[in-house]
Amino acid sequence: QAPIKATCEDMSCKTGFPEDVHSAVVSRSVHGGQPLLNVRFRSCDGNKKIHFGSSEPEDFRVGEDGVVYAERSFQLSPEPTEFIVSARDKETQEEWQMRVKLTPEPAFTGSSEKDQKKIEDIVFPWQQYKHSSPLKRQKRDWVIPPINLPENSRGPFPQELVRIRSDRDKSLSLRYSVTGPGADQPPTGIFIINPISGQLSVTKPLDREQIASFHLRAHAVDVNGNQVENPIDIVINVIDMNDNRPEFLHQVWNGTVPEGSKPGTYVMTVTAIDADDPNAQNGMLRYRILSQAPSSPSPNMFTINNETGDIITVAAGLDREKVQQYTLIIQATDMEGNPTYGLSNTATAVITVTDVNDNPPEFTAMTFYGEVPENRVDVIVANLTVTDKDQPHTPAWNAMYRMTGGDPTGRFTILTDPNSNDGLVTVVKPIDFETNRMFVLTVAAENQVPLAKGIQHPPQSTATVSITVIDVNESPYFVPNPKLVRQEEGLLAGSMLTTFTAQDPDRYMQQTSLR
Repeated sequence: QAPIKATCEDMSCKTGFPEDVHSAVVSRSVHGGQPLLNVRFRSCDGNKKIHFGSSEPEDFRVGEDGVVYAERSFQLSPEPTEFIVSARDKETQEEWQMRVKLTPEPAFTGSSEKDQKKIEDIVFPWQQYKHSSPLKRQKRDWVIPPINLPENSRGPFPQELVRIRSDRDKSLSLRYSVTGPGADQPPTGIFIINPISGQLSVTKPLDREQIASFHLRAHAVDVNGNQVENPIDIVINVIDMNDNRPEFLHQVWNGTVPEGSKPGTYVMTVTAIDADDPNAQNGMLRYRILSQAPSSPSPNMFTINNETGDIITVAAGLDREKVQQYTLIIQATDMEGNPTYGLSNTATAVITVTDVNDNPPEFTAMTFYGEVPENRVDVIVANLTVTDKDQPHTPAWNAMYRMTGGDPTGRFTILTDPNSNDGLVTVVKPIDFETNRMFVLTVAAENQVPLAKGIQHPPQSTATVSITVIDVNESPYFVPNPKLVRQEEGLLAGSMLTTFTAQDPDRYMQQTSLR
C-alpha cells in the first residue's frame, strides 16, 4: 500500500495525479484480488465522477477508490513491472495518466532506518496571509485522502501507517494523540500514536466484516495541553479480502413444477449470501448446477440464472409417472464465479414433479359379466375395473362412470368405489326374468377433471357389461283376488258356489301341478 501524503504548501489546486510516476514495492507472489497499492488523485471539484482504468486489465484492476488490485495470481519478474493508470472524468471525458512502477520486494524482511523514511507525513493544514498584524494561522477546509488498509494483515505489529506532524514542531515541543472508535473509544487500542514522533500505527489484524472503516481525529497540543492545531479527520478504510465463503440461507430447498411444463418454466429461487464486500468481487456470487439426479430423460432438465439463483426448466419431457422427483446440487462461488480464486459452497434443491391429468382411465377388459336374481334390488351385479397412471386419489385419478346404452328404463346405476376406483353396477329397480332374461349395457369412464391440453389420448374409455337375470321360484297367484261370489239364498247343501283359479308365473321352470 502506498503511503498517503497530504500537504498544503500553496493556494493553487490542480486536478490530476500528483506525480507522473508512482513506485511501489510489493511481494514477489501476488494472488487474484490482492490489493497492491493506492493511487492518489486530486480533484479540485469534489463533485467530479472519476473512473479509473489500467493499461493491463488482464493483470491489474483499479477500484473506484483508487486501490490497485491484482486481477490474477502470478509471479512478478525480478525487473520492475510497469503499466499505466488512467483517470477519466465521466462527464467531460477528460483523461489523466500516471505510470506505475512495481518492484518486487527483496527476499529478506525487516525494518531498517531506510524503511522508516518511506512512511510519509500528514501535515496539519495551515495558510498564511498578510494583514496589518503579523502572520496569522487561518483555518480552512481540508480533506485528507483515506488510508486503505487490507484486512487480515499478518503484521508484524504494530504496523506503521503514517506520521502525523505539525510544522510547529520545529519551534515547540508538541504532543500528538488520536481519538475516536478504535483509538480511545471501543474497540480501544486498535490504533495507537507515538505522542512524540506522531507515528500512527495499527496494533492487530482488522476484520472488514466487523468494522468496515474507522473515523479518527488527530490532535496536536503543546506540553501544557494547549491546542496548537485544529484537529484533522483521518479515515481508515478496511480493504476487503476474500475470507468468507458463500452461505446458502437453507441447506435444502424445496420446489415444485407441473409435469409436461414447457422449457423456460420458473421452478424456484435459491439464495446464498457472502459476508465479504457485496460491491467487490469478493462478495459477488455466481450460481451453477453441479449435478442432477436422476438424469432421465435428460441430464440437463433444469438451468439456473447464475446471478439471481432462479431455477427454470430447460428441456421438455417432465413426466411424473416416470420421474416423480429431481435432486439438484447447487454451487455458489464468489469472485464472480472464478473457479480458481473463488470460494464455494453447495446446497441441495429438491424439485417435486406435480401431477396433471395427462392419463385417462382405461378399462381393464372390453366386456364385463354379471348376474342378478330376478326381483332383487340394491345388489351389486358387476365390478368394473380401470387403470389410471395419474396420482391416486386426486381428481386426475378419480373415475366417474355412466351408462351410454342398454338400460332405457333405468334399472341400473354405477357407483364409484372411493378406495379402489372400481365401478359398481347396481340394480335399482326389480327385474322380471319372464320379461327380461339379459341386459347388455354400454358404459364409459372418465376423470373428475378434463385432460390437460395437448394430450393425444381420448378423454374416456368405453366397455360392455353383460348381465344375466336368474329365474327364481315365485309363488302362484289367484286371478282375480279378491273374488266376489253372489248366490241366492236357500241353496242346497253340496251346491258349488264357484271355482278358484291360481296361476304360476314361472313359465320356464319345470314344476309339479298346483295344489
